Amino acid sequence: MTPANTTGADGTTLYYGDLDAPHVLQVFLELRDRASHRVAVSLLDTMRQGADNGRFVVKFHFAATLDDTVGGDGSRQALSALGAASDAGQRQFIEYLAALFANQPFPPGDDHFADPKVLLDLASTVTGLRSADFDRKVTDRTYLTWAGQAVGEFDSFGVVGTPVVWYDETVVPVVKTEGGPALTPQEFLARIGK
Repeated sequence: MTPANTTGADGTTLYYGDLDAPHVLQVFLELRDRASHRVAVSLLDTMRQGADNGRFVVKFHFAATLDDTVGGDGSRQALSALGAASDAGQRQFIEYLAALFANQPFPPGDDHFADPKVLLDLASTVTGLRSADFDRKVTDRTYLTWAGQAVGEFDSFGVVGTPVVWYDETVVPVVKTEGGPALTPQEFLARIGK
């Protein structure tokens, strides 16, 4: 079973925007990863605006390295819930993604995203997301198998670690070399030639 608004050979890539847009922004993240958190908090709204303006489509790829290294399955569970949000609509998906990163468990070893109640509580902050259908998909873990397949596809891109962003085929460094904050929206737009 595959969520709505997915693409790729096996439907393992969630996307936001119009697939016919002239450019593709590919974003590689992990929902429990702190560096991914910094990028999402800084740049997700800018990415959304670019897609809303028809400049590019955003294709999201998700890893679950922390599930495998520190234990738990919060990255996969949260990704499964994102699949359910995508069924509700692209706006609900992107707003839920932002809510998950804004409320990311810290330290990453705290596996709060593995708890469906936490995922549902965060969904309550997104207008129009909570419904009997969405709640059932989260509590029943409807898309957990799909989330595992999506995570399995991550390695096929040759990306090591998260976060990584590609604009068409060009890598856009989004975390400053000293490991500090992500790029500002202005710096990001400059790097993709806006």
